[in-house]
Amino acid sequence: MEKEGVVLDAVFYSSWICGYFKEGILKEAFRKHVMMIEKGVNPDTVSYTILIDGFAKEGNVEKAIGFLNEMKKDGLEPNLVTYTAIMRGFCKRGKLEEAWRVFERVVELGIEVDEMTYSTLIEGLCRIGDFDRVFGLLEEMEQKGIKVGVITYNTVINGLCKAGRTSEGEVISKNMEGDCFTYSTLLHGYIQEDNVVGMLETKRRLEEANVSMDVVMCNVLIKALFLLGALEDAYLIYKGMPERGLVVNSVTYCALIDGYCKAGRIDEALKLFDAYRSSSFDFSDVSYNCIILGLCANSMVDMAVEVFMELVNKGVCPNQVTYRALIKLIYKERNGEGVLEFLQQIGDMDPYIYNSVCSNAIYFLTKKGCSEAAFGVYLIMKKIGSSVTSKGYYLILKSLFSDQNRLLVPLMLNAFLKEYGISEPRIIKIAVRHLSGKDVTKCLCFLDKMKKKHACITIPTAVFEDLKKQGRVLDAHKLIKEVDGTRTVCDVFGYSIVVDRLCKEGYLNKALDLCVTMRKHGIPPNIVIYNSVINGLCDQGCFVQALRIFDSLEKIYLVPTVITYNSLITALSKEGYLEDAKRLLEKMVLQEFIPNTRVYNSLIDGYCKYGLLDEALELLSHFEKSLCKPDSFTVRALIDGCCRKGEMEMAREFYFEFKEKGILPDLLGYIYLIKGLVVKGRIKEASEAFEDMLQIQSITELIDRTVGSVVYPCKRSHGSRNLKVLYDTEAQRKVGSLTSHVVDLDSTSLNLDKADNLKMQSWSYDFEACYSLIASLCLEGEKEKANRVAKEMLL
Repeated sequence: MEKEGVVLDAVFYSSWICGYFKEGILKEAFRKHVMMIEKGVNPDTVSYTILIDGFAKEGNVEKAIGFLNEMKKDGLEPNLVTYTAIMRGFCKRGKLEEAWRVFERVVELGIEVDEMTYSTLIEGLCRIGDFDRVFGLLEEMEQKGIKVGVITYNTVINGLCKAGRTSEGEVISKNMEGDCFTYSTLLHGYIQEDNVVGMLETKRRLEEANVSMDVVMCNVLIKALFLLGALEDAYLIYKGMPERGLVVNSVTYCALIDGYCKAGRIDEALKLFDAYRSSSFDFSDVSYNCIILGLCANSMVDMAVEVFMELVNKGVCPNQVTYRALIKLIYKERNGEGVLEFLQQIGDMDPYIYNSVCSNAIYFLTKKGCSEAAFGVYLIMKKIGSSVTSKGYYLILKSLFSDQNRLLVPLMLNAFLKEYGISEPRIIKIAVRHLSGKDVTKCLCFLDKMKKKHACITIPTAVFEDLKKQGRVLDAHKLIKEVDGTRTVCDVFGYSIVVDRLCKEGYLNKALDLCVTMRKHGIPPNIVIYNSVINGLCDQGCFVQALRIFDSLEKIYLVPTVITYNSLITALSKEGYLEDAKRLLEKMVLQEFIPNTRVYNSLIDGYCKYGLLDEALELLSHFEKSLCKPDSFTVRALIDGCCRKGEMEMAREFYFEFKEKGILPDLLGYIYLIKGLVVKGRIKEASEAFEDMLQIQSITELIDRTVGSVVYPCKRSHGSRNLKVLYDTEAQRKVGSLTSHVVDLDSTSLNLDKADNLKMQSWSYDFEACYSLIASLCLEGEKEKANRVAKEMLL
């Protein structure tokens, strides 16, 4: 052009530079500016403003400020457009205070600001949600007589909708003549808020306004109509778009496909998806993801896999939500094996995407407890040379332990160590867990080596849980004793597991010693550990020591729990220390604890066993007034107490009273009642109780398991013949001959001496006559005594 005599002035270069900025080619725009300077063409205010605006719009406000300074050096004064461009750049970067200072500078210079300047600042304030200043600026515009146009109002409405304040945006829209953008923004805001009333109102206003819709408006409206359940109206909008001169795009299809899928109309969704695939639109994975999710929701696994494969073949990565949903569906329909087949099918896809899919499959399968299938995913990845993440290794190892599938643990551990080493703490914990399950000594050697490389190693609680399940409490004690509290540590949960198990297995001294060790390591025992110790002391009859520990809890600011009181009250009641047990119950109530059924039952049972029936009945009245409800043990204890006192009528009253409430005694309760009635000669009533007992499935199953068909032959047949022994005169005579022995032999007071005394008696009568004695011994766990009695009878 220069050769043809055309003079390239500042206007020409400015237009040229502006064109490059519109295309987003910033480097070329800057080169043309340099060329302009080299050609000796001096930039004017417009030239600099175009440069400043172009860089500011891209967020490069520092570059824009640089040109502003050059402009001033050249003796050119920035105008309102220039300053507005600088403000826009600061707003884009979220630097509102700097933008605000530029605005104040403009006012100080006496430059009259216009709507565009205010709109730029308002847009920036809307982005950060500072609506107080937004409304302040709108008020200021009105005071200065600056007309607020549609663009500014739309900016405020858009900001309010994004902030979840769509209803406020609608109020503003009613004071202006809205355009397509206004209604699109309001509809989209209500869609995000799932506000059906708001969507209906906006749709009504849109129809009344008779606004000419664009593609964006149609897409938003289609989505809103689907949410409102107006599927046919949404389809009509879609079909009417060509008549409006609008071209359907991929977003339109995505809205339609998604809406039909969520409405469960998968056939219509598939038709639209086929129409989209056969169209000439730019490819979009969004529609594919929508249809795959829809197919998954309708359990159409084969078609979902087919569409997924088509998407993969196009070289596009489905999003995580899509392939997670697909993996979930395949697992539901075909279990873990189906997931493995699917992963083998898509093995040719992009390695990066494939690794992501496999990692998600490992996460899902391990969460579902399918450790073997997760291990299968690992093998598939290794076969094609993919790398398993350290998290993937960890999840598989953790799952193998959870599923009790430990044969594969050494293999996975070795593979991890070869690839990543032993640096990760969570893998060290897995190694500790594995070694402790094999040999605690080897585990301790491993920990010694790890101490030199790591600042601190925490022994996981799962290690002690495993050893507890394996019955290796002494190994657990050996391991936890090696904890030094500095380089190797254990949390309070680990200590509580070991202490509890030691107490229950009778290693009380070791448990107490471990409590001392805890304190040395700066871990004070909690109430759970104290409960275990108190319970252990009670089991060994050390009530004084147990009560001392209980009394000391207040001094160390620990509050006893219901379990604490329950352990003490149960043990004291069992051993006959009923006054102490009662005082603890009263203290428990004063401390605003609510005694549970087990606490009441323990004391009631204690009163009944020691002949204090009146006290038991008094406690029962308090029991029934509380929030707790009596159970079968309560009924058994009361029946036992009445039978001991010979109050059979009262025993029967309790039996029928609780029977009406749906509470029946357990097996021992029935045995007490039947024996008591037989001893009193009330055979008919005993037979009725016996018949009732045989109707309870749980009791008959218990008899099968505990006594067996030999000890309890009556169980082998049903009907009135079962009770023949109770009606038969000969049987009555035989039972009567046992009265002197049976009357004092309840299932809780039988001892070896009494069993031995029975050896001297004549066993000429049949076995069924003394079934209650042998049954009682078996039910109390005294099987050896029961065997001895049975042998004496048979010999």
